[in-house]
Amino acid sequence: MNKKFQIGKKIISENKPIFIIAEAGVNHNNNLSLAFKMIDTAKKSGADAIKFQTFKVDKTQLKNSIKPNYQKSIRKNYYDIIKSLETNFNDQKKIFEYCKKKKILFLSTPYDLDSADFLFELGVKAFKISASDFTNHFLVEHVAKKRLPIFISTGLSSWKDVDSTINLLKKHNMLHKTILMQTTSDYPSKYDEINLRVIPEFSKKYDVLTGFSDHTPNDLASLGAIALGSCTVEKHFTLDKNLPGPDQSSSLNPLELTQWVNKIRIMEKLLGTNKKYITKSEKKNLSMKKILVLTPALKDTKITLKHLLSLRGNKNGVSPLSENIKKIIGKKLKKNITKNTQFSWKLVR
Repeated sequence: MNKKFQIGKKIISENKPIFIIAEAGVNHNNNLSLAFKMIDTAKKSGADAIKFQTFKVDKTQLKNSIKPNYQKSIRKNYYDIIKSLETNFNDQKKIFEYCKKKKILFLSTPYDLDSADFLFELGVKAFKISASDFTNHFLVEHVAKKRLPIFISTGLSSWKDVDSTINLLKKHNMLHKTILMQTTSDYPSKYDEINLRVIPEFSKKYDVLTGFSDHTPNDLASLGAIALGSCTVEKHFTLDKNLPGPDQSSSLNPLELTQWVNKIRIMEKLLGTNKKYITKSEKKNLSMKKILVLTPALKDTKITLKHLLSLRGNKNGVSPLSENIKKIIGKKLKKNITKNTQFSWKLVR
């Protein structure tokens, strides 16, 4: 499979720069001014995209929905929490237009069919499906039919669930436009539940591009995910961790967001290429390598191992590789040799 596709001006591929998503989520607290400031912050950080959430509460929640464990400290019931964070479509249009003005890609996670339709009509370049909807095949299929790239989080799911959703995406010929994201749906996530080794298994088992949705307290997991093959990462951020809301305290502040992006760009350079070669800087240090030198010997002496030593010399010497040593043993010297004479093929016949 050709594992490469384009979102806006960005090419998503294993061999391209990491696609970085700064997740605003609902951390703007349904406040347009805060949303705009978050877009400014994401743009300044160097992220490729900012992601929001789009939903109609009455299409996604029962009024007696059970509150997730990480939100138990919030006194409101779950329906009321989510209702207070519902951003109307008119404001979402303004957020979308402000992203265009600031030249940062707008993404949003739809949680219901109407919201997916709204985003499609708005002109989004890709969809994100949350872990809570990974096994909601009504929504997955609805989005897949729109033929846009899909970032899809796998939190709250087992291998059986992943198989099922992958089969649905395959049925709609969408695997080549899918990024399968390892996710642990707890905020913040515990280190021993992140399971980054799942990422290369996704790639191997399903032949798809992979990503990582990071809910840990710092940036280590994102960097590890990139080292294991993720071509995109996302992480929540906030303008102030003390703001009210379910995700604020486990989000990056603006400085941490910038540092996270910068470390990802450094990791890209560290990963480099899978080709092994002597680098430009290493070529200036080749004198560090050991070379073959000879102990004192007379002309016509047959060289044996006792005549050979390996010492640091200069970059033009003969390396003490087994294949070189094998060729040298038994050859005769053309002239008398003094102590620590650098070996050269011109010295033997």
